[in-house]
Amino acid sequence: MTRPDRSRPSYATVSHFLVPTGHRIVRKKPGPKRLLSRKSERRTIRAVSVDALTSGQVVHELHLQCSARTVRRTLQAAGFLRYKRVSRKPSPSSDNIRKQLAFATAFIAKPMAFWYQVVFSDEKIWSCDGPFGSSQRWVDCRAKSSSYARRQQSGGGKVHMWAGMSLRGLTMAVFVEGGLNAVKYQQVLLEALLPLGLEMYDFNFTFQQDNALAHTANSTKAWLDALGVTVLPWSARSPDLNPIENIWGVLSRVVYRKGRQFARVAELKAVVLAAWATVAQKYVVPLLESMPRRLQAVLDARGHHTKY
Repeated sequence: MTRPDRSRPSYATVSHFLVPTGHRIVRKKPGPKRLLSRKSERRTIRAVSVDALTSGQVVHELHLQCSARTVRRTLQAAGFLRYKRVSRKPSPSSDNIRKQLAFATAFIAKPMAFWYQVVFSDEKIWSCDGPFGSSQRWVDCRAKSSSYARRQQSGGGKVHMWAGMSLRGLTMAVFVEGGLNAVKYQQVLLEALLPLGLEMYDFNFTFQQDNALAHTANSTKAWLDALGVTVLPWSARSPDLNPIENIWGVLSRVVYRKGRQFARVAELKAVVLAAWATVAQKYVVPLLESMPRRLQAVLDARGHHTKY
């Protein structure tokens, strides 16, 4: 019987005194049955290391009789797997680095009045299933990985949206059916960009666009030139410099709040348009005022990606 003035002895304490005397030690009970066999554990580790599956996908693909939480515990116990953020940006080429530095050097001294006259634009893919691409995944720390979360340009249950932002207002958000070619792009600008440029800037503005094929097509260049639209020279693969990229991040958190998914594209479009109309504008001024810091960050990083 346990003495009232002493705590119950642990198994380790009892075994410490019994071993020298030669008494038989009663082993601890083994506990509950393992949910994953050694073979299943190896298959689980291989699935996330090679196929980049999530814990939930592993349970489904391997038909495991356990929860995703059990899979995550198994992965953590392996010791060489980490759940890390994966870059959405491919590594810049030497040519991209050179152009990034040239752009930052040329525009670092521009006053804020210049950036207040710029209309920044971009396209965004919205998916019914959730934020497009996973920004985090299990990474095998034993190997150097060069993978990044890719932004695909097509697929079912997705919509392609174009929009622009400026100090004096947001453009209309336009959804594009199918792929975006030069003809469709010019129609988008006719519907969304030109009304803002005429009403808010009397066409005294600078238009920013990336180097997608539809943007740099000869017909698009000629069309913008005929309208008298000044286009900002933009270096390829430079999402760090475009402040509207940060707007997409804010809107994604609103649209997909609490893991929301959509059964119909029409429902997704309605939520995206509501978020664009009510949320985006309050972030415009701080993002525009970050342009000098963005350019300085590019120079400090010697043309490589920055925190923006």
